[in-house]
Amino acid sequence: MLDISMVRVDERLIHGQILIKWIQAKKASRILIIDNEVSNDPVIKNILNMSVPKNIDLDIYDLKNGIKILTTDESDDNVIVLVRNLWVVRTMHQEGVRIKEVNIGRLPSGTGKKKIHPSVFLSDKDMDIIEYFKRKDI
Repeated sequence: MLDISMVRVDERLIHGQILIKWIQAKKASRILIIDNEVSNDPVIKNILNMSVPKNIDLDIYDLKNGIKILTTDESDDNVIVLVRNLWVVRTMHQEGVRIKEVNIGRLPSGTGKKKIHPSVFLSDKDMDIIEYFKRKDI
């Protein structure tokens, strides 16, 4: 079964911090991006694939297929899961994906969002999702 070493919510998905810090710190051999929009954009998928080191496998799925892979893949890969929205992580958990912790990176400002950290802005719905994670001991 896949070992999910980290689930990270960050609107940038893959960026320097992932490539330089987190892959090494988590000893990851694989990255899964779960994003409905990115999974259907061949240009963005190609750019993301080119940005990952050759020794790291990158898979990009929509939410439905990402959940399927995360709940059925029998490989023993050490995986970092990247998503852009907290609701995706909650949905994954509700559909049976085992999540130990959620790492929140950059989440941009927007209408109705409150500044929680210099690079993290959360809506009331986002705060409700964080409360969901707390209740589930995540």
